[in-house]
This record gives sequence, C-alpha cells and structure tokens, in this order.
Amino acid sequence: MLVLVVIAFASQPSLAATLEGTWTLGLKPFDLVIDPTDGRVFVSNNAETDPDGRGRISVIDPASGRVSTLTTSLTSNMLAIDPAARRLYSSNSTPDASKRSFDVFDLTAMTLLTSLPTGGLGVALDPTSNRAFVAGGQYLAAIDLASNTITTRQAPTSQSWFGVVLDVSLHHIYLTNTDAGRPLLVVLDDRDLSLVAEVPLTLRPRFGLAVDPRNHLVYVAGEDPFGSPFDASAFFVVDPTTLTVVHTTSTPGFPLSISLAPTGQIYVTSTDASGCGCHVYEIDGSTFSITQRIPVPFLVQMGAIHPDGRLYATAWNSSANSPGYLEAVALGNHAPVIQSVALSPAGPRTNDLVQVSAVAADPDIRPLGTPDPTALSYEWSRNGNVISGAVGPSLDLSAPGAGNRGDTISVRVTASDGQLSSTATASVVVANTAPSVTVSLSESTPKTNAVLTATAIGSDDDRDTLTFTYTWRVNGVAKRTASGSSVTDSFDLGVKGNGDNGDTITVTVSASDDLSSSALASAMASVAPGGKH
Repeated sequence: MLVLVVIAFASQPSLAATLEGTWTLGLKPFDLVIDPTDGRVFVSNNAETDPDGRGRISVIDPASGRVSTLTTSLTSNMLAIDPAARRLYSSNSTPDASKRSFDVFDLTAMTLLTSLPTGGLGVALDPTSNRAFVAGGQYLAAIDLASNTITTRQAPTSQSWFGVVLDVSLHHIYLTNTDAGRPLLVVLDDRDLSLVAEVPLTLRPRFGLAVDPRNHLVYVAGEDPFGSPFDASAFFVVDPTTLTVVHTTSTPGFPLSISLAPTGQIYVTSTDASGCGCHVYEIDGSTFSITQRIPVPFLVQMGAIHPDGRLYATAWNSSANSPGYLEAVALGNHAPVIQSVALSPAGPRTNDLVQVSAVAADPDIRPLGTPDPTALSYEWSRNGNVISGAVGPSLDLSAPGAGNRGDTISVRVTASDGQLSSTATASVVVANTAPSVTVSLSESTPKTNAVLTATAIGSDDDRDTLTFTYTWRVNGVAKRTASGSSVTDSFDLGVKGNGDNGDTITVTVSASDDLSSSALASAMASVAPGGKH
C-alpha cells in the first residue's frame, strides 16, 4: 500500500554553499546544459533576439573564463546535449510563439547543422534510438535525428505541455501539463507516443522535472496557484510503477528547475519565496526532507550540476534590459577564510602586552541579516612550546615564562564555523629592552677635600648584566670617566683641580647591556668652604 507523505518546510540546518564564479551573459539567460567532456556550459538567452529574429546561446568555459556565443535560428528557450554524439540542441521560438524551430549544432565545429520547424519548449534526448522529444505546448514532437523526420502527438485542447524528460529503460516520456485548472504529469510511451497515464497534481508544474536514474522515481516541482510569494509550492515524488504521487515536500517559492547530484542530493532552484528571496533547496534523495535552504543573492533561474561538483545556475538581472549571469555555486560547507593575522607591537619588549588582530569570514552564503558564524580561538607559544593557559587574544610578556629578549612568540589563530575550521599563525621576536639608571651622590655640599661617592641603581627588564659608565665634571669640564660593573664610583675633591669653594660637581651615569644604553642620569653637588688643597 502506497502512503502519501507530506514533509512540511521547517527551519533548516546551517547553510553550506559558496559563490565561486560569475560570468556575464545575454538578456534573461534561462536554460543550461553542460558538456561533461570539457566542462563547457551552454546557456539559452530568452530575451536575446536580433532584428532578424535570430537568438543566441552563450558558451562558457569555466576553466578559462572565456564566453562566446552561438547564433540560433530564433530566440533560444530550452537546450539539450548529447556529449557522445557531439551534438547540442536548441528549442526556439519567437517571443509570441508564432514561429518555432529546433536547431542542431555540431559541438566540435561549433556550427549549425540543421534547423527544423518544430519545438519551442522542453527537450529530452534518447541517445539509444537517436531521437529527440520536444514539447511545443499544444503538441509533443518526436524527431528522428538521423533522418530529421518529425512525428507529433497533439495535446488535448485543455492541456499545455512544457517540460519533458525520459526514462529510456521504462519507455516513459514524462510531460508537465501547465493547465492551472487540471495540473498533470502526462506519461506517454516513447515507442508510439500513446498515452500511458495522467498523474493528477495539486499544483501546476513547469520545467521543474527530472527522473532519478537510481530508482526511476520522477520528481516534479509545482507552483503555488495563488502566486507570489508562492508559499504553497511543493516538490512531488511520483512512483514509476503505480504512477501516483507518493511524497510531497513543501518548498515555498516559485520553482524553476530540478538537478540531481551524483551523491544523491536533489537541488531545486526557487525564487520569490515569502521573506526569503531567491534560494536553492537541497533535498535528501532518500527521505526527501530539506537538508538545507541556500539563499542566493541573484534572481536564480535554472540550475545544473557540473562535473566539477558545483551547481551552475542562470541569473536574471534585476534591470530587465541588462545582461544576466551564470553563477557557480560550490555546494557543501566551507571552512572560514582567515584573511589576515597581525601581532602588535611588531617588536615587543619583555614587559609588553602583545595583542593579535585577526580578520576571518565564512564564505558560505547566508540570509541577509544573519551574522557570520565564524568564531576565533587562540593558542600562544614561546620558542615553539605552547604556553599553558594562554588562549586569549593577547599575551602579557611580563608574566613568568611568557617571553624574554630573543624569544620567538607565536600565536595560532583558529577560525571555526562549528563544523570546519582553518588556521593561520603569526610570530614576533621579543626585542631588547634598554636598561634604565638613576644616580645619587653621597653629599650635596661636600668640603673641598671630601671624597664624593656616586651610587647608581640600574634596572633591566631582560635581566641582562649591566655596565655603568661614570663621568665626573667640574663646572662642566670633564675630569674623570670610569666604566665597570660597580654600582659605585668615587671622586676625590682633594685632588688639585677637582673642586674648590663654590665649584659645581656633576656626575653622569649610563647603564648599558650588550645591545643598548640607558638615558643618562645625573646628580650635582656644590663645593662648600673647608679643607685645603
């Protein structure tokens, strides 16, 4: 017994897709097909019409970025490709559909081989019988591609056939009937175009139609008949044996295409969803539940899975008379990108606070207003050894074991979105800290025969061994200089010329390590009367 399962739309897991490429095309690019042999993408331009009525297909080579064009007999609407036969097919029409054509291109020579007077809408190929099936609204055309002969089956008066796909092994042709009064999935036999079944749908389908080669299930996208914001739109699963709808998944928005990934996921492009804008639904190929809804910042149209694993989607320009685009969307979660890591100060000293400044962002697409999920964490090390407990955005070098002169201080920054992460590092070398010194004299008013003693107090944050240099002056004239490790030095005023009554005695001291010296420190005394020379 078959059970109809309705899966309601709900909030989805974290988003996982990134825009990785954009190419400018013609006006209103719509359908697209991909040549798996060389990766080129072919796109119909629905509003690209020359004065003589001819249209254009854009040809994009993602590897080189080159975009070229093919000229079609009328405006190109829908496409199909046969990579093995090296053929590209374009279903065309005038804007009012008064004229239609079906063009056949040689993919190797990139030339138009023939143009047939049929078509206009969806195209499906049967390489095993070398036939093409083209929907024309009021009919389906079966084309023998060897002889270019056309056999047609008329649609019932009330029906309009848009999309078409094949299941060659079952001999089924699936057609979407877009009649709003009686939306259907029409099933024909590909051998004689006879009617097999009409599968009632609750919503009107268009071009969102696909057959799963793994299990022959048919997927149909139906649009909300009440229009924008299309909240009642849905994704249908049709059993190929009973030809009944067995699953329905709510997919708010205007559905446009269904693409199947080799990994089993199903992607539905959709636009104009209430409060959501344009997006792509990712649907699990087994449960048919929505695994994520990817918002896209462009007016998405049709999509197709490329051999490089990315979803390529056409995009209309919001300005009607401006060129549209082809967008490459990398599916799956991507680690945040760390754009820069810098340490300040660039030459820290032993007692400095070293701070890290890191800029990182998650490249995955997210809805407008949704914050970037990237979180940063830190790990500091000294000379390659992790500093225990140092996990913040700054490191105090004055802390024991944090870093001294000559040490290499490094920080490892990790940016995480909760699932994937990336890392980057930055390093600095702790610079020398110049010593400092103060000096005092044993007396401020010594007698003329006194011995003055200067006492220096030196300090070095790096704990370097210091050398002190003393210079004694009498009334500004240098009399004696001495250097050494001693923190004291003496000056005998009793020596002739070293100081008489009223003279000014000055001592200056500098402290130095092996790399730099301190600022000078000084002390002064005035010689008082007394004593003899």
